[in-house]
Amino acid sequence: MNHAVRRKLTTIFCADVVGYSRLMGVDETGTLKRLKECRELVAAFIDRHRGRVVSWSGDAVLADFASVVEAVQCAVEIQKELKARNDGKVEGERMEFRIGINLGDVMVEDHDIFGEGVNIASRLQSLAAPGGVLISGSVHDQVKNKLSLGFNFMGHQQVKNIAEQVPVFIVAHDGAPMTVVASGVAIAPAQGGAKPARVVGDAGYAYGSFLTRAGAGVVDVLAAFVAGLLLSLFLVTAFGNVIEIDDPVIPFAIEKTVQADSPSIEIAAGGRVVKTTQRSIVERNFFGLATQTVRRTHIDLTVNRNASSADHARDAADVALLKASGTSGDALIDPASRTDLSRPSLSLVAIATYFIMLAFCEGFLWRGSSLGKSLFGLSVLGANGEAITLKQAFARNLAKLLSLATAFIGFVMVLWTRRHQALHDMFADCIVVATAPTKR
Repeated sequence: MNHAVRRKLTTIFCADVVGYSRLMGVDETGTLKRLKECRELVAAFIDRHRGRVVSWSGDAVLADFASVVEAVQCAVEIQKELKARNDGKVEGERMEFRIGINLGDVMVEDHDIFGEGVNIASRLQSLAAPGGVLISGSVHDQVKNKLSLGFNFMGHQQVKNIAEQVPVFIVAHDGAPMTVVASGVAIAPAQGGAKPARVVGDAGYAYGSFLTRAGAGVVDVLAAFVAGLLLSLFLVTAFGNVIEIDDPVIPFAIEKTVQADSPSIEIAAGGRVVKTTQRSIVERNFFGLATQTVRRTHIDLTVNRNASSADHARDAADVALLKASGTSGDALIDPASRTDLSRPSLSLVAIATYFIMLAFCEGFLWRGSSLGKSLFGLSVLGANGEAITLKQAFARNLAKLLSLATAFIGFVMVLWTRRHQALHDMFADCIVVATAPTKR
């Protein structure tokens, strides 16, 4: 027997945990415990505001309210309470929620609800910033004159499987996050509850400036070089000449000549140039931690005055040509057999360390930050305002090679792009923002 579908107009409330899979990957037991505590908190607030929990699905909750005002009040109180609990905790122990609210007609079957209204609320939830609340235009129409909160329009958003775009508003309140959301809009929290929050668009958001980014970049390069140097010294000490330690560390090494050959003299350029070659074996001591042995070749070219032509310009040209084809310099050798060794240099190790270290810090360890960015108050986010993934972090840092290949124009693009993005930021769909909001 077929039953007619029962429908009702209701306020749909969707919430889920930010980065739940990542948190579970780090600490399953602790994350599950904190999730249960948050579930109890959320359920208590929903019940207090005369709402109904429709379903729990892992870290997500679906609820409905007879009152639109009660639903928004409930969401704000939940976010305030969660913020108070998260303050002072380290990142891995924080549990933040996103909340989306929509007013719409739904289908009711047993305890569950279905339909377009639910889909819109779910989509709003996914667009919200961590700790934030997004509401649809239908909700805003009902609460805009009834609650002492700020409501900031973030544009019309396309919702999956919904033909028309949905007007979306950010609920600004004390404790609301100052962060980027999917549209690139940031909000300054409301002051005193009754005042509307100030909307800060793309141009006014605290994006990282060119100078602060340059300063952070210098610190990161220096940190990577020091890390690469320490790694090279360790590898040379532990495994021998697996890496060639080169400039700019060589001037700080203590050198000792262990063998010096007699100089050899050749007459070149038809007798017009005297070529003197001096070879020696030099041992370098790096801070007492590692030693390397090199074969040093020094070539000296002088004009043979006895055989010099009257054409002095030709003599100079011959000397310059021989210098260009000369082989002065140092070559890493095996200290026992004195055979040449071809090994990756410290410079290459430092470059590789830079890319790996920054990608690991930004994509996993510090979630968007690095040593330089931490010192200069910067952080890397995805264009949707979420923490970047390890894959994004590697893509962003490797794409810096593109910024270098453009004669540094890719870096300078920060000065004129809409969201102060460099070429490598655009490539990885990232933005660099200031940790604290800009004062205007």
